[in-house]
This record gives sequence, C-alpha cells and structure tokens, in this order.
Amino acid sequence: MWRKLKKMIDDRSTAKKERLRRKNAALRAQGKEPLKGWGKMVDSGFGGLNKNDTASSAKIDNIAFRKHQAEEIGQENNRSNQ
Repeated sequence: MWRKLKKMIDDRSTAKKERLRRKNAALRAQGKEPLKGWGKMVDSGFGGLNKNDTASSAKIDNIAFRKHQAEEIGQENNRSNQ
C-alpha cells in the first residue's frame, strides 16, 4: 500500500515537472524568460521591524523615501524592459 502511494506521489510530481518544462519552453519560444521575476524589491527600511522598539512607538516615517525608491526602481525596470 505504501509503495503504491509513494509511486502515485512520484508520478504526480514528475507530471508536474514536465508540465512546467513545457510551459517554460513555450515562453522561451516567445522570447520571454520565465525565471526572470518581477525585478528588484523596494527596500522599505523596515528590516528587523519585530526587534526594533522605535517601530512600536511610531517614530519611523520613511514614506517619502519609499515612494522615491519605488519610482526609481520603476523607471529602471521600464528602461530594462524596452
């Protein structure tokens, strides 16, 4: 019984891998890179928020910084996509 279950799970996993390979091959044929991703992430400045005591006291105000950084990354991604 366990061998049947393991074989069924392995077969399902293999089928999923093959579907993904075919999908990626089709995307590459269209000139797209499926593993490219969306681009850079915005550094919000909230790294380690759980360990930072000033975060709970609402002393962090970096909205303007995050907005400016997001605009720069958006412009950079537009340049690299064209």
